[in-house]
Amino acid sequence: MRIGFMSNVDPGRIAFMKQHGFGCVELFARPDDPFIPGKPDWKARAAEAKAAFADAGIRISCLAGFYGNHMDADPAKAKAHHEHVRNVIALAVEINVPVVAGFSGRVLGEPLEASLPPFKEIWSEHARAAEDAGIRIAFEHCPMGRFHSPFEGTNAICTPAMWERCFEAVPSEAIGLEWDASHLVCQGIDPIANIRRFGRRIYHVHAKDAHVNPDIVARYGFYHDGATEHCFPGLGDCDWGLIVKELLRVSYRGDLNIEGWHDAVYRDHPDGLQLEDQGLLIALHHLGPLVDGR
Repeated sequence: MRIGFMSNVDPGRIAFMKQHGFGCVELFARPDDPFIPGKPDWKARAAEAKAAFADAGIRISCLAGFYGNHMDADPAKAKAHHEHVRNVIALAVEINVPVVAGFSGRVLGEPLEASLPPFKEIWSEHARAAEDAGIRIAFEHCPMGRFHSPFEGTNAICTPAMWERCFEAVPSEAIGLEWDASHLVCQGIDPIANIRRFGRRIYHVHAKDAHVNPDIVARYGFYHDGATEHCFPGLGDCDWGLIVKELLRVSYRGDLNIEGWHDAVYRDHPDGLQLEDQGLLIALHHLGPLVDGR
C-alpha cells in the first residue's frame, strides 16, 4: 500500500511527489487529454505518461476519468459521457492500471431511486466492457449536493442505501466503490462499520477526512454552511489507523490517494497564501507510518 494524490501529467508535480516520497498517483484522464483513445498518437502519449511516473518510482493506481452526468437529458451529452467511459477503460488496459473511477450520474430533480433504471441500463453495459477488459470501475460516492448531502446532488450512488440498490441492479463484480471516509463523516456514518459492511466492494480509496463542527451543529443542525467540512487526513475526525487496519482486514491491497483542494485552510488562497502542498505533506506524514510502501 502506497500514498499518493490526484494529479495530471505535470513534471513539477511529479518532481514534488518524488522529492517527498509519494509512491503513487491517481491520474486524471479527461476527455481532452492527449493520451485518451481517439486522440492523435494516443498510444504513444499514454506510454509517455506512464513512463513519466514510472521513472520517478510512482505507480499509477487509478484513473480519475468520468465525472459528467451519464444520465443527462441531452442525448448528445449522454453519448459523449458513454464514449469517455469506454475510452478510459481502454486507456487503463493500455497502461496497465487496474481501476478507473468517476461518478454514476443522476436523474436531476428527482428522488435518488429514480436513477436506478438508467443506472442499470448504462452501467450494466459498461460493467460488461470492464469485465472483458479485466478492469474494475470504482464509483466515487460524493453526494455533490448542498451541505455535503444528497440534496440537489448530481451523483446517484451517494448513500449506502443506494450502493446496495445499485449493486443489486447491476450484479457485476466489475463495479464497486472509490471509498472516501469524508463523505461518510458528513452524513453521520461510521467509516469503520461501513468498511466492514462494504469492504469487498472497495476498489480504490480516496484519503480525505472531514470534521463536524459541534458548535455549529448544536446551534443550526447539519444542514447549515460550515456544519461539516472536508479536510486532509490528520486534520479531521477519522481514526486513520483503524481505517487502514479495517481495509487490510477486508483484503484491500490498493493504494491511498489523497484528494486535495477541499480543506478550508490548507489550500491555495486567492490572496496568495499557498497551503495546498503543506496539506498534502501533513496527510503524507500522518498516513505514512500506517502503510508498507509496497
